[in-house]
Amino acid sequence: MKARSLRSRVLWLVSLSLLSVWLLLALWLHSTVKHHVGVALDQRLAASARMVASMANASAPVLSGNPDLQVAVSRGLSCQVMNLRGEILARSGGAPADHLAGEQDGFSLRQLEGERWRVYTVSEGDIRVATAEPMSVRESLLAVLALALLVGLLLALLGSWLAVRWAVRRGLAPLEVLRQEFEERPVQDDTERHRGESLAELQPLMAALDRWAGQARQALRRERRLTDDLAHELRTPLAALKTQLQVAQLKLEPGSPALPALAAAESASTRMASNLQQLLALARLDGVPQSPAQTVEDVIEDSLSQLAGQQASANVRWVSRRYAQRPVPAAALASLALRNLLENALRFSPAEGSVEIVVDADCQAIRIQVIDQGPGMSDSADRLCQRGHRGDRGQTGLGLAIVSTIMARSGGELTLENPPAGGLVATLSWPVTDTV
Repeated sequence: MKARSLRSRVLWLVSLSLLSVWLLLALWLHSTVKHHVGVALDQRLAASARMVASMANASAPVLSGNPDLQVAVSRGLSCQVMNLRGEILARSGGAPADHLAGEQDGFSLRQLEGERWRVYTVSEGDIRVATAEPMSVRESLLAVLALALLVGLLLALLGSWLAVRWAVRRGLAPLEVLRQEFEERPVQDDTERHRGESLAELQPLMAALDRWAGQARQALRRERRLTDDLAHELRTPLAALKTQLQVAQLKLEPGSPALPALAAAESASTRMASNLQQLLALARLDGVPQSPAQTVEDVIEDSLSQLAGQQASANVRWVSRRYAQRPVPAAALASLALRNLLENALRFSPAEGSVEIVVDADCQAIRIQVIDQGPGMSDSADRLCQRGHRGDRGQTGLGLAIVSTIMARSGGELTLENPPAGGLVATLSWPVTDTV
């Protein structure tokens, strides 16, 4: 199941809250602006009608008998001057031929010549004046205002979203600091140092994490003590058993029928000691601290020096030193993984065979290959890397399981393949990063 982001959750909740508030505010503003604009336009309509009525009363003798006289009104308005009998005495340019005036004075809506008009009628003396404005003009003005309001709303929403995003990121920054701190701190480190401890909300979380880390350290210490005790208790009897088997072989006459059985028992005890050593190494891996990066040459030389006491160690050859100075992350773990691969290769290679170390690198990864002349692998690589798996050629799977665990801890990868010429090619690879 995909993990949900706390940052995204907070950002969405705050953004939806802001959006709801801004939408309600926009609806209220639109309704208020529409009402006040309508009132202002109606006041202009009424003021124009009263002004024309006053002028018409003063010019009544002139208007009588001159219905085509033009009346000057505000731009966008139409006007008609009539007598009380309904005869049109004068009108403005663009005014409809039909009567604009309503039956009663005041505001009204009229449908004339296929268009809706907002009309204001006023009577003064023997004159009636009607001023009108097409509703399409008002609707266009309101549409422009609504568009301006919408653009302002969108800009405000965008600005608010950017501000909220910045605020959420800054507000959750202590969580990221806390994550990095626990990620960088080894499990063996029991010091409590919290860069985000000033936040009261994080103190319970940090206290719980410290308790959990302390329990993990105690469990690890108990496990390592038990492992060390078992190692001490098992190594001594195995060494004594091997010594007694060797002494028994020396006391027997050459050609004795018991010699093969004693040799097989000695080989089994040696293999048991080796398996015990690998089991102990596998159990202790969780306690190995991360080490800084070193060069390929340092890692290989360290692994070869640990093999110096083995009889077949002289058969190991480092073929190419081209990338010897390239860095390898977690050098201690890399050296341990390479040593186990070399031991595994020497164990299954013939006595006269050789084990080669080849280093390759590119812009993406650094690779160390161990090539032996053994029987290769009959099972899949995944099964060989399982703890305790026993193949049909005697592989116990412990060495490769250790290497696979080490590579997972160091951020690398172990790959196995059977080359056409025979043997086994085991490759340790690490991605190239800026921190390496």
